[in-house]
Amino acid sequence: MNIRFDFIMHWLWTIAFALLALSGLAMVGPRYGWLLSYDIASADFVHRVVAGIYVLLTFVSVAYEIVRAVRNDNKRSAWFIIGSSGYQLFTFITTLVFIITGAIIWVCMDSNMAATAFALYIHEKLTYIVIGSLIWHIFMKAHALLWPRKRVKDDKAL
Repeated sequence: MNIRFDFIMHWLWTIAFALLALSGLAMVGPRYGWLLSYDIASADFVHRVVAGIYVLLTFVSVAYEIVRAVRNDNKRSAWFIIGSSGYQLFTFITTLVFIITGAIIWVCMDSNMAATAFALYIHEKLTYIVIGSLIWHIFMKAHALLWPRKRVKDDKAL
């Protein structure tokens, strides 16, 4: 069985982001606390551990792209995992913003409340944007619109 590296990375990133979204939303407050039975301490622990894995996956993806560029791998387009445009680029940019704001939250939590508040605001609002974009991404990749398009082509043939 030949499984491509980018396929594995995609699904590792998917699992990591799903765990981050669940644990992060559970920490937002009572509105989403039910996701993890209002256990904020466990949500915080899961979020921090999985965030480390998420950062590691990001570095692995960037290193993979650099190695491909150095080897001059022309079998696939450059920036195959990260992407140079479209949804892949959006994912890469939002990942970097998540990592930067998460680091600010983690480092400044006890010392600089203004930076922490700003980073928390960006981190939370970006989460909602990314979850909405993921719903769109899943819908587009589910090939839900193939049947109507195919039918239109069949009607033209008649």
